[in-house]
Amino acid sequence: MQSDWQGADLASLARQQLEPYVRENPGRLRMEGEPVLLPADLATPFGLVLHELATNAFKHGSLSRPAGSVDVSWTVAARDGQRFLKLRWRETSSALVPQPATAGLGTLLIENAIPSAIVRREFDAQGCACTIEVSLADGDRETSASHDPAHLEP
Repeated sequence: MQSDWQGADLASLARQQLEPYVRENPGRLRMEGEPVLLPADLATPFGLVLHELATNAFKHGSLSRPAGSVDVSWTVAARDGQRFLKLRWRETSSALVPQPATAGLGTLLIENAIPSAIVRREFDAQGCACTIEVSLADGDRETSASHDPAHLEP
């Protein structure tokens, strides 16, 4: 909303979602990536996913342990004539975080909230890792009938 619905800066969005969980020890969060303006249709879903990852880390993962931390990094690369964002969330806690036995609402949100994204989650001895890949092209997620030639007015 701060950008008049034009999109959101990814670093600011990530910082806002994680700040409540690392406020007392900001060194527990490491972020790295080039400036990225998320299109408006991705900004809210990305915020929800980052919030859910942060909440899970605080309740069950690396941020529930004194020495735990979260690394969030991203890159943008061209592929098939489009810009693709690849975001990597990595928890480090030196404690095994088991993969959830069932897919609850949080899991479904993480895996399905961002339109057209490919989401992979892994759980290992260090904690949860999540990779999100999505096109940054404006409008490529629109499915309006107005874009279907069969629905054009004569």
